Amino acid sequence: MKDTLSFLYSLRNQGSRFGIERMEALCGELKNPQLSYPCIHVAGTNGKGSVCTMLDAIYRAHGYRVGLFTSPHILELGERIRVNGKNLAFSKIEQWVEQLLPLLNHLENKEHGMGPTFFEFMTAIAFLEFQKQNVDLAIVETGLGGRLDSTNVMSPELSIITSVGFDHCEILGNQLIQIAAEKAGIIKQGTPVVVGWMEKEAKEQVCKIAKKKSAPVYLLEGQKQPGLPLTNLAGTFQRKNAALACKAVDLLKQKFPVEDYKVSNALLTVKFPGRWQKISTEPTIILDACHNGHGAQASAELWDGLPAGFEVWFAACGQERASEVLPLLLKRTAGVTLFELNQPRSCRHHDLQKIVHNFAGSVTFAHEKQIPHLCEQLHSQTTLLVTGSIYLVAAVLGHLQKIHKSPATQDWQDRW
Repeated sequence: MKDTLSFLYSLRNQGSRFGIERMEALCGELKNPQLSYPCIHVAGTNGKGSVCTMLDAIYRAHGYRVGLFTSPHILELGERIRVNGKNLAFSKIEQWVEQLLPLLNHLENKEHGMGPTFFEFMTAIAFLEFQKQNVDLAIVETGLGGRLDSTNVMSPELSIITSVGFDHCEILGNQLIQIAAEKAGIIKQGTPVVVGWMEKEAKEQVCKIAKKKSAPVYLLEGQKQPGLPLTNLAGTFQRKNAALACKAVDLLKQKFPVEDYKVSNALLTVKFPGRWQKISTEPTIILDACHNGHGAQASAELWDGLPAGFEVWFAACGQERASEVLPLLLKRTAGVTLFELNQPRSCRHHDLQKIVHNFAGSVTFAHEKQIPHLCEQLHSQTTLLVTGSIYLVAAVLGHLQKIHKSPATQDWQDRW
């Protein structure tokens, strides 16, 4: 395990390198396992993880063997790669590392810089595991953008673009039309694409690229709230995500037959940890990873439903994200605790201070290591929203789960 961990950490610490050449080379050496089964490819600024999770629930409810690749994980690395709802065991990841390591070294030695990133490596493992498990269908979420994302080496039955908003602008561009073009890069020649709710200029760009590729476009923006599918996931935006999933399922029903009542039931039993997840009642603790302004605008309706005087724990990876999300939270909360995380990209206290300096409520500054102590100090009548970075959500969830399980069931993945 130690050697595997060292290798995975080394890849993660190298960060991400935008581009698809390494993934094409790696998949070529592996004989393109991602082309050996049908798949659905999902991109979008927000909502893509929800849509993927909904699709997984729908197809598994019908007995299909489904592979699901999403990111990031919350507690276990194996959350990223699932077959029939089961996380890939770390022992399986170890086996894939041992099998693939000679090939990765070969690619790097052949041409410097051609060794895969952490995300590319995990994507390759997902492709191989889905092939090994003989899945009926794979549902694959992009990591960043679409056009140059490592997942964009597939030949999907259908593509979905959930939304387009400002995020990762330093890579994808500072204009909505640029970001839309990157997301639309997953559209394939003649392959249908389902498009969610987005600004006019983004929608027009997506449609323009689809037209060039003779890809049929299915726009859902005309659907109004009363007619949206119901789901147990909270928020109008989740009902919109459910509509995207349902449209995709309807388009593929000849190849993958479904029954309406099973689709409806599946959407009412979706499990998506860390997204408006109530994990405690006394005190009330709600976990909701909401890391950018686009997501915050959607989540505002849920924040407005919280009782007066609710408290917020917040962290962000990047000052730009913090400046987009925090002001919307500060309008609604009585007090906020701002965390520095054990992450190199974590927004620091001095940057957060600049954003909250005019806030009339209480402001507390804390570090991730203080979470256990701060949890103990919560009053039973408190309502606490833990939001912003998924790393903060993971840290709180990990701590609270450890309280209720024996040390023997804990492993390195709880702190990955």
